[in-house]
Amino acid sequence: SISLFHQVLVLCFAFCTLLYGGMAVVGFLMFGESVKSQITLSLPKGEICTQFAIVATLINPFAKYALTLTPVAAALEEFLPHQWKTRHVAICQIVIRSLLVASTVGVATAIPFFAFLIALVGSFLSSTVAITIPCICYLKLFSEQVCVWEKGLILFFLAFGLIISVAGTYTSVYQIAKSFA
Repeated sequence: SISLFHQVLVLCFAFCTLLYGGMAVVGFLMFGESVKSQITLSLPKGEICTQFAIVATLINPFAKYALTLTPVAAALEEFLPHQWKTRHVAICQIVIRSLLVASTVGVATAIPFFAFLIALVGSFLSSTVAITIPCICYLKLFSEQVCVWEKGLILFFLAFGLIISVAGTYTSVYQIAKSFA
């Protein structure tokens, strides 16, 4: 079972690396260095595939936002009195989720550097959760069974994750400080 887990883990990382790397190479070959900061601005105008890409790009954050918000809303619903939860479940859910969305919009419009703040959280936490912590946990759990070259590879990925985290965090903090100046 441990070897099966190891094989699945390697296969998933290899597949994601090939998929994302291949997409990056194809994007660079298509657009070169003339890519605009918003990728949808680089797409050809008036094409049906461009419209589809823009719609898919717009739907993606909404889906991620809803998935991220669901556990927060569920945790807040636990604080409601039992009578409210049994009688008015739908109303309570709508009110709590609407207040969460409204508060997020309020914070986003009130803080001028909100995008940089989200970039800070994303660069620090995403690389930590996706790269650094899995490497540390894997080494902690299986360090006795891992061969030397595999340990070296895991340590390389661990260092890579830390570099990404530090570079992203530095860039985000720099942008926040620059917005104050």
